[in-house]
Amino acid sequence: MRSQIIFTALLIFSLIQCEQTPTTLDEIAYTGDSGETPFSASISAFEFDFLSQQFFFSVLATSPSTDLAINAELLVSGQVMASLVLNDLGNAGDIQINDHSFDANWRLPDSLATLFDTLWVLNISASSNAETKTLTRSLQPLRPAAPNILHVLHLDTLTLASAALVLDTLRVTVSHSQGLDEIRNVSMMSLKPDGEYANNGQPIPLYDDGGDVVFFTFGGIDFTSGDSIANDGVYSLLLALSPTNLSGTYLWTFNARTWLGIEATPLTDSLIVLPAPSLVKLSSNAPEMLGVFE
Repeated sequence: MRSQIIFTALLIFSLIQCEQTPTTLDEIAYTGDSGETPFSASISAFEFDFLSQQFFFSVLATSPSTDLAINAELLVSGQVMASLVLNDLGNAGDIQINDHSFDANWRLPDSLATLFDTLWVLNISASSNAETKTLTRSLQPLRPAAPNILHVLHLDTLTLASAALVLDTLRVTVSHSQGLDEIRNVSMMSLKPDGEYANNGQPIPLYDDGGDVVFFTFGGIDFTSGDSIANDGVYSLLLALSPTNLSGTYLWTFNARTWLGIEATPLTDSLIVLPAPSLVKLSSNAPEMLGVFE
């Protein structure tokens, strides 16, 4: 009897100490990770790029079979605007082959441009092995902010000199709600008294460079943009009038543009140039004036 008790105790002790390995007593034997890929799908991105006027979206998806199919619809107010079939083949909008990311893009046509900043809904249908997952995400694109032209500073009237340059500095102060780094350039159009535009009809740039660049030298003096402090939102242009410049009224239109191409509301201004008391033409060696009055 004593030996039977000792044997039973040893058996219980050994069972407590042994590792929990599968035994034939288990109803379902433990097989560990079978390595089978589950069927899953999720929307990983849904964005709109204002510069290219395109929607971009991606779906992360895996499946244990090869019949995985993913379809997308873009809707506004319940109406389907676009239907696409997504792939993971590295083409037709997909970025990289076989990375389980099904990428696509769709360009907003000009005919739907007025719907740009409404609520867009992305519906995804992912199917595999007769099982279907439906996913939805919404997006309301924000219209990028435009620059603001705050004010323009210059003399209202200049009088030509008979044998010298007449100088003034034009200053335009601009701002942007997201900071001055958003502003790509500031420019002006100058309509001369003869009805033609200066600079061959091209926009004339203004500068926020602190006067670093020398545009021309005259009489031993270097002439820059006339800007005082770089990157302070005050864009400048040195106005240099020679005796041969036209007198009359110059009509100016100022604009500013962001890196996304969003333009400010144009601001108009003017300058009156009076003729010199006795106009004397400069010699042929006079420097060419580049800018507003050329």
